[in-house]
Amino acid sequence: MTALDAKDRELLSAVEGGLPLVAAPYAEIGRRIGLSEQEVIDRFARLIDTGVVKRLGLVVRHHELGYTANAMVVWDVPDYKVAELGRRAAAKDFVTLCYRRPRRLPEWPFNLFCMIHGKNRAEVRRQIARLNHETELGAFPNAVLFSCRRFKQCGARYGVSAADADVIPLDPVDRQIVNGLQGGFPISDHPFADAAGRLGLTEDELITRVQGLCERGVLSRFGPMINAERLGGGVILAALAVPEDDFDRVAELVNAHPEVAHNYARDHRLNMWFVLSVEHPDRIAEVIADIEAETGLHVYPMPKLEEYFVEFKVSV
Repeated sequence: MTALDAKDRELLSAVEGGLPLVAAPYAEIGRRIGLSEQEVIDRFARLIDTGVVKRLGLVVRHHELGYTANAMVVWDVPDYKVAELGRRAAAKDFVTLCYRRPRRLPEWPFNLFCMIHGKNRAEVRRQIARLNHETELGAFPNAVLFSCRRFKQCGARYGVSAADADVIPLDPVDRQIVNGLQGGFPISDHPFADAAGRLGLTEDELITRVQGLCERGVLSRFGPMINAERLGGGVILAALAVPEDDFDRVAELVNAHPEVAHNYARDHRLNMWFVLSVEHPDRIAEVIADIEAETGLHVYPMPKLEEYFVEFKVSV
């Protein structure tokens, strides 16, 4: 856990929904919380250096960009080999997440998890075949769990089918912005002007375009990616085996918990996979117990044991 003072936490709270889309966003944030522009810049720089903020920039919605095939690929790798093969898998540019997680026998024999996104299942399967061929992973039992339904929390409404998520067309300038700003955003007194100069745009053009991408649903937000664990919080992946005829009821109960950050239906007997993000790690067990009591189903917790790679970027 990284030590933060009260102003650090106030700053992170102020940008939880995104950076202000104005020419001097750090000055505007400072005005709201009683800091100078330079103090906000210095604090963001320190929060990035210490890993509390992974990066600043845009956060994309991959379905809306045409990446509609989302596969969680898992292997049963001998424990003495998992770190080596995890690092080798993470080196592939099409792997967006790579973790070691516990087996949950007898239901779940797998301990190495990767996420791969593509524009269709055939493309993802080709990438998986390449990964198996170019590493030793092809020698070990594996499973591919494609998402078949995606849930989003929107006020009091829950549940959106992944198949119903429209792909949003982008013009060349929009694509340039999405590709150019996924890796980060300047920390300076005029960051939009600095970023626009690199993209061949004016400051006003970039601000207007980013606002449009947010309004159209291409971006979930424009701001910091925060590492909850560095703040003393907890994040865990968990799974349920839900009878198909009871899926909607269970999904509504699970999604009603504010700690549930993501929830996907996947092709497997363990067919509902969700992420809990909590302010205090002790809360994880409480939420899991609540979900089990409400649904009558056993929750399979899959905590992160080792992280090999986390960086979701797509090229459009």
